[in-house]
Amino acid sequence: MQRRTKIVAGVVVAGAVALAIAASLGLTPGRAPAKSGAKAAPSVTVTTPQLRDLPIELTAQGHLVALNQVDVRPQIAGVIRSVDFHEGDAIHAGQLLFTLDDTEWVSQLRHAEANAAQVKAQLDDAVRAQDRAADLLKEKFISQSALDTAISKADSLKAQLKAANADIDNAHVQLARTRIASPLSGKAGALNVHPGSLAQPTSLIALVSLAQFDPIGVEFSLPEANLAVILAARAVAPVKVALQTPDGRRVEGELSFINNTVSTGTGTINLKATFPNREQALWPGAYVKTTVSAGVNKGAMVLPPHAILEGPAGRFAYVLDAGNKVAAKPVTLLRVQDQEAIIEGLQRGERVVLDGNQNVSPGAVVQIAPKAAVASTP
Repeated sequence: MQRRTKIVAGVVVAGAVALAIAASLGLTPGRAPAKSGAKAAPSVTVTTPQLRDLPIELTAQGHLVALNQVDVRPQIAGVIRSVDFHEGDAIHAGQLLFTLDDTEWVSQLRHAEANAAQVKAQLDDAVRAQDRAADLLKEKFISQSALDTAISKADSLKAQLKAANADIDNAHVQLARTRIASPLSGKAGALNVHPGSLAQPTSLIALVSLAQFDPIGVEFSLPEANLAVILAARAVAPVKVALQTPDGRRVEGELSFINNTVSTGTGTINLKATFPNREQALWPGAYVKTTVSAGVNKGAMVLPPHAILEGPAGRFAYVLDAGNKVAAKPVTLLRVQDQEAIIEGLQRGERVVLDGNQNVSPGAVVQIAPKAAVASTP
């Protein structure tokens, strides 16, 4: 009996506790639970498009190229007698690079000179004979045909003398080709032959390659959408191009070439700029960042880049109406420059969602908060 009394008391106490909890939650027997409050509107920060006069700077990755590069090859076959430079030397135009064995060509020159001297002696004799024949004809000791024969012989020997002199000139040319000089000023590459090697014009391997270092060029490409801007700037003045050297220095040059076709595969246009390189700090083949200065874009509309979003239909920005209702508006991103997005498609004074745009969608109503109050994550 005493045990049953304790159980009943415990049940009563438990019931009282349950009623107290229900009351605190707003629950009473026979009544539905109270509804929770409405969800708060997302907080965002806003900005407005700004109009500025901005320099048009187009950046691209390019690679350095030698404006002049020559593979030195012999024009005649011969054994290399001497190499007159070292690999990697700075070479000036006209500098002697290789000397070939000239024994054969000296011999040919002497033979041509001797043959010309022989023909010259024969011609002198024929001219004298022609003069005598003319005198004898006046005295009517010989016929006209005899004089014609003397004249013909002298003319033939004159032609032979011209051919002999041409052989001398050719021998001089061939002899000069035994001395191979540099056609440009630049830097020598790896040497592929040595004294005693047989140099042949038909060899696939050049004796040495020479590359011009000063000035030097940079080849790069830009989207075809930038072509009109570049052409307009070039029509006014030379277009300036800058690059950054590996040691951080800025070097300025000029745009020197625009390709005559746009690549249909990539939609880009190939360009080339020329830069001074007196200190030879720029090396052909190296990659560099180039910046083309193509005038000034007056009244450019700019926004912070993270205000521009991208969806299946392209780039857009969230704008707010007078009631803070969100709408997606398409925009065209022209380029990003100095941490600002240069755009088209918005009106001056429109309010654009800046921070918190990941938490909103078209049609939603938002509340504007200070920038520091907006969470960076959804």
